[in-house]
Amino acid sequence: MRALADELGVSRMTINRWVGSRDQLIGTITWGLAENALDRARERATGSGVEVVAGTLEGFIATVLDAPFQRAFLRQEGEIALRILTTRSSHLQRNFIAYVAELLRDELPESAERMPIDDLAYLLVRIAESFCYVDLICGGEPDASKVGVAVRLLLS
Repeated sequence: MRALADELGVSRMTINRWVGSRDQLIGTITWGLAENALDRARERATGSGVEVVAGTLEGFIATVLDAPFQRAFLRQEGEIALRILTTRSSHLQRNFIAYVAELLRDELPESAERMPIDDLAYLLVRIAESFCYVDLICGGEPDASKVGVAVRLLLS
């Protein structure tokens, strides 16, 4: 935050008033990138219903795994990155769940009969995150294709 304040010629306190904490700033920037990647993944997803939901989440995680800046952030600041990306410490988690809830309302409105949409969206986000960050969580190998398989199994 100090480097950003110096670059802009303002005090660190001014930066904090503008953007909040470092975690909030990183979360806001990351969400902007994530939302664009989700939109692109949704546009590329084929079919309808379950296939669009699974294709969107799989495509999004593939984009995240291919992003050099994201992998560097996770490698250099793993615990901080997981906190920002997967908890309420930033708006990213809440926005990701809301995005998936809207996707479910559009593609699978009948799923609300089996489980509240917001709860199902939360579950799908956690599945996607699990396969994306598995290397940091338990030492596995990240794999976007597993997201699609798991989502299809859950929603079918």
